[in-house]
Amino acid sequence: MSQKPVLLFSFSCVALWCIKSLLNKSAMLRHTSICCLFAGIFSCSENTNETTGSQPPSNDSVFFYPVQQYFYNQVKSIDSNTAITLIQTDTAGNEKSTVINKKEFLELSKPFFENNIADSSVKEYYRESVFLDETTGSYTFNYTSVNNSLPLRTMNVLLDTTTQQVKRIFITQTKTVAGIFITEKIGWKTDQSFFINRMLQLPENKESIQQISVLWQHNN
Repeated sequence: MSQKPVLLFSFSCVALWCIKSLLNKSAMLRHTSICCLFAGIFSCSENTNETTGSQPPSNDSVFFYPVQQYFYNQVKSIDSNTAITLIQTDTAGNEKSTVINKKEFLELSKPFFENNIADSSVKEYYRESVFLDETTGSYTFNYTSVNNSLPLRTMNVLLDTTTQQVKRIFITQTKTVAGIFITEKIGWKTDQSFFINRMLQLPENKESIQQISVLWQHNN
């Protein structure tokens, strides 16, 4: 996989409007925004060569990709005409397919809204880097926690280099429910599907794996 580092620090030198406009429906505006964004990134890179050893930026100066808004827009696009299918896979690899409604869809998608790294109370504990993956034709925005007590450990946002639209988002997060430690690896593919893979640490060092996929197709 061919990867080129683009950014090894935050968006502290890039205007907030550049990021927000990535969600604009106009292809021309998205193209302009991403050009501004990466022009600012390279400009910042040159400036930081003279300030090596400086402290990471405060959470007030960091602008993260608006992931929560992306998920909100994706969920909002689901309506009564959308065909939604739930696929459950057991530990033996057997699959069970079920047609579900929007209410069930919303319930299953909740893990994607549980942790907002842009919240001011936790933002300072995440470090951002951006690199170009020439193999997949993606800009990858990586967010990694430096505080092990936070549930969301890593997040990768993949933007198409041509359209500047989100292609996929991958998240690793953890939580403890009723004394059981759970690791979740979840992912979202724009306008198509999401998956949730859970590994449960049970008593006596036993593990249980739960896997679901939700697929949808707009019929209008």
